[in-house]
Amino acid sequence: FPDLVSCAAPHSLSAPPVMTYAQLESLINKWSLELEDQEKHFLHQATQVNAWDRMLIENGEKITSLHREVEKVKVDQKRLDQELDFILSQQKELEDLLTPLEESVKEQSGTIYLQHADEE
Repeated sequence: FPDLVSCAAPHSLSAPPVMTYAQLESLINKWSLELEDQEKHFLHQATQVNAWDRMLIENGEKITSLHREVEKVKVDQKRLDQELDFILSQQKELEDLLTPLEESVKEQSGTIYLQHADEE
């Protein structure tokens, strides 16, 4: 057992890298600056995401409002179509009633014209 420890010890022991206080301070400053840059970048992106989020919410509300208006227009269109159908049916009825009257008037006016021609 002691042989294993004595064999392995010289090979596994290596001196850890030595860092001076100035090097450590320089690294910490570098990391702090990088962190500040990343924080600024993150805040910029978060601001953009918030703006997009507000825009999506506003556009969603606009879409909902437009959908309601389209549904109202569809109801109005259906009502107008029904009214137009009713008007067309009334117009057809009037035409059906007027056709015989017009023919009767033509016959009578032809008779009256002939009577005037006879009197002259």
